[in-house]
Amino acid sequence: MPERGRKEEPPSDVELDIIRSFGWSLMEVEETLYQRFLHLSANRSLVSRVKFRKYLMEMEAKGYLSPIHIQGLRGYKKLRSEISIKKSLNPRVPLDEIRLVIGSKKAKPKFQKKKPPAKVTRDLFQMSENLGLAIKTELEKWMLQETGRISKGLVHEHMKNMCEALEKSEEDLFEYIHAETPGILIEVGQILRSQGPDFLLLCLRLTESNVRKYSF
Repeated sequence: MPERGRKEEPPSDVELDIIRSFGWSLMEVEETLYQRFLHLSANRSLVSRVKFRKYLMEMEAKGYLSPIHIQGLRGYKKLRSEISIKKSLNPRVPLDEIRLVIGSKKAKPKFQKKKPPAKVTRDLFQMSENLGLAIKTELEKWMLQETGRISKGLVHEHMKNMCEALEKSEEDLFEYIHAETPGILIEVGQILRSQGPDFLLLCLRLTESNVRKYSF
């Protein structure tokens, strides 16, 4: 902790990004923090694991973090608040939330067994249709604000392209939405974070099929 009477040095941009990598959590595993950190900023994407660990040790010495173990894995607890640091430490925009989601999924241990795919029940199908419709509604609302009109053909094209992007990777989907349809970042990010990529893909496929059926 800083000595009494000594002016405390504010956190650097790198240190702020590390704290933001906690997202809304107070504690996180080191591997998850590292992967989130790499995705939060392109400027940080070349930071090595050794360098990142050095940053963590420096922040520990400054009193920003405290080392802990979570289920046997090395982790850290966030000690400082936005009030004391006088900076925003939580995800600043929906884009940051999606980056945190992608970083978290990258950090999953490779030895972790995949869960068997969920059976497509009537309730799951209905929920997928409803959430897909919510994405479509947000997309049409954004198109109306941007161009003053809604093109059913373009709605179908975006749905189809998002399906193809997500089939490749979550990063590809993230890049497509950021470049082509930024108005639906919040909606898609919430579904991805709460339900996972398989469910989101089902939502997009059902919506793409329905748009094609009733628009052409």
